[in-house]
Amino acid sequence: MGLRRFSASSVEQQMACHASADLEDAIPGFEFPEVDETKGAKGRGSRFHVISEDVVNETTPAEMAGFARGMAYVAGVRQRRRFTRHVEKELTATWLTTKPTTKVDLALSTLDELHVLDWKWGKIHVPVVGNGQLLYYAASIAEVAPKAKGVHLHIVQPFSKDWDESTAEWYVTADELGAFMEDARMHEAEIQAGDRSFGPSEHCTFCPANPHSRGDKGKPLCPAMMELLYPTPPIDIDEVLNG
Repeated sequence: MGLRRFSASSVEQQMACHASADLEDAIPGFEFPEVDETKGAKGRGSRFHVISEDVVNETTPAEMAGFARGMAYVAGVRQRRRFTRHVEKELTATWLTTKPTTKVDLALSTLDELHVLDWKWGKIHVPVVGNGQLLYYAASIAEVAPKAKGVHLHIVQPFSKDWDESTAEWYVTADELGAFMEDARMHEAEIQAGDRSFGPSEHCTFCPANPHSRGDKGKPLCPAMMELLYPTPPIDIDEVLNG
């Protein structure tokens, strides 16, 4: 290996022990052990260096403080029980006819308790109560907590000034989750049967056909949203007939 660099990470060791700068020269026949740099404390430290670098580079000071607040929230949930962690777990929605796949950000489970947590990185506040995406995840991963009488749903949104830890959790009973699943199955069947009716609502925020979409726009634009936003003025028959 030869003479080691007199680096920041080794300066104290080399100042205390000059032989450590070149063990092969100082100890005849010395052989270094084989080391996997990706494992153990060294590998863990390297991974956390990458994470911390990304957080510092990708956030403003306010966002960085929010990120820390979000991580503290997740830590608080984890501390409630000794959970099994399901991180970025691939799921198949076997409860739906088409059996689509999905991926949950984080789920925490015991035999009788289930938490589903979803990270949101936008600044537009996303309420947890009534959140269909979280209900979908819960229905798709419920089998990991077979004795749970319901599921705790959480939205962690550290970059939103409106996110509040005290209102970030919503408990849904097994019956309420079952009702959502039945409703979702009904709509899935209607879509599979060819129903293409429009239903403009607050869920259109990021739809590419929405003329006021907060995401990328396609064309032509949604006729139902156009009529809702820019309704056609009523025709005055008398004015038309009389010029």
